[in-house]
Amino acid sequence: MSFEDGISAIERWRSRVEAHHAQSESVMDEATLSGDFWRRLAPRFRADPRRTDDEALNALLGMAKEDWSVLDVGGGAGRFAIALALKCRSAMVVEPSAAMLEQLREAAAEAGVDNVSSVHTGWEAARVESADFVLCSHVVYGVADIRPFVEKLQSHARRRVALVSFVDSPQSHIAPLWEPVHGERRVNLPALPELVSALWEMDIYPSVTMLSQERSQRFESQADALEEMKRRLYVGSDGEKERRLEGALEDMLVEVDGGYAMRGARPVRLGVVWWDVER
Repeated sequence: MSFEDGISAIERWRSRVEAHHAQSESVMDEATLSGDFWRRLAPRFRADPRRTDDEALNALLGMAKEDWSVLDVGGGAGRFAIALALKCRSAMVVEPSAAMLEQLREAAAEAGVDNVSSVHTGWEAARVESADFVLCSHVVYGVADIRPFVEKLQSHARRRVALVSFVDSPQSHIAPLWEPVHGERRVNLPALPELVSALWEMDIYPSVTMLSQERSQRFESQADALEEMKRRLYVGSDGEKERRLEGALEDMLVEVDGGYAMRGARPVRLGVVWWDVER
C-alpha cells in the first residue's frame, strides 16, 4: 500500500475529488447543476473512426482482438468505441449524457457502423453484460468512490481493462485562474500517478503505455480564451467575476505560435493504464 501522513491513496483520491466537486458546485448556477453539461460540447467529441494519427486509439486497437467484444464506460460520442467496432465483434457504450449518445448514434450511422450499441446511464447504475475488453477513457478523475468503480470495470472484463488518463490533472493548466476569480485556491482532480497508486492498493498492478506529449491548449484570440475560461470556471453572467477573469487572463495569457496559451502550461501527456484479468 501507498500511504502519506497515514492516509491511503484511495482515501486521498476521495478527498481531492470531493473537495474539487464542492468548489465547482458552490459557483455553478442552477441551470448548469441541473442540465446536461455536455449538451453544447458533445459535437466536439466526435472523431473520424478510421483515423490513423491518434496514438491513444492506436494503442487501444493494438490491445483489442478481432473476435473480442468491447465495453466503453463513459464512451461519450464514440471517439474510441466506433473505431474499435470496426475491428472487433461489437462495442457497447455506457454513457450518462443524452447529448453524447445522440452524437454517438449519428457518428456510427455516418460511418456505416452497425455493431455499436449504447446504454443511457452512469456506470454505477449500469446493468450490462461482460465484455472481453473494458475501456474507460478520461472518466475516473471525477469518481470519488474509485474502488467500487474500478472493481466493477474489472468484474465486467473477461480479458482486459484499459483506462486512458492524463498524467497531469485535467484543467490543471487553468487552475491558477480559480483563486483570482472565486477567491480560493483550486483543488485539482487526481490523475494518472494517483490512479496507479489507488490500483496498487486494490492489488491491481497494471502496465502503463505512455504516449507522446502534445502541445498545451491554444486559443485563437484573447476573446476566445475569455469565452472558454468563462465556461470552464462557471462565471456565467456574473459581471464582477468576469472582470476579475479578464484581469487574470491579462497576466496569464502569452502569445505563442498558433495563438495564445496559458503561461507555464506543460505539454499534455497521456497514458494507457491496462491489465489482463484472470478468470
